[in-house]
Amino acid sequence: PCFSAITEAGCVHDKIVCSGGRVSVEEPEFYWVNTVLGNLKGALRSSYHAIRPKYAQRYLAEFQYRFHRRFNLSALIPRLVYVSLRTPP
Repeated sequence: PCFSAITEAGCVHDKIVCSGGRVSVEEPEFYWVNTVLGNLKGALRSSYHAIRPKYAQRYLAEFQYRFHRRFNLSALIPRLVYVSLRTPP
């Protein structure tokens, strides 16, 4: 039921059942999921003293912005300035 939008988009959702813990870390299907979640947790812990649920969407948006531009580091700051100036308060 919760994956109906995925089905409507023509994609298939295959569930993988594992026992959790160390076994799930060794599953090749979860390698990049674990990597991205680890990067997200590390970015949040190192950037913010306290994390508030009210601002969770903003934290995730910032992580997403940096994640998608991680290979073009020289353009990161100029692009951030550009977007900051064009974004309404």
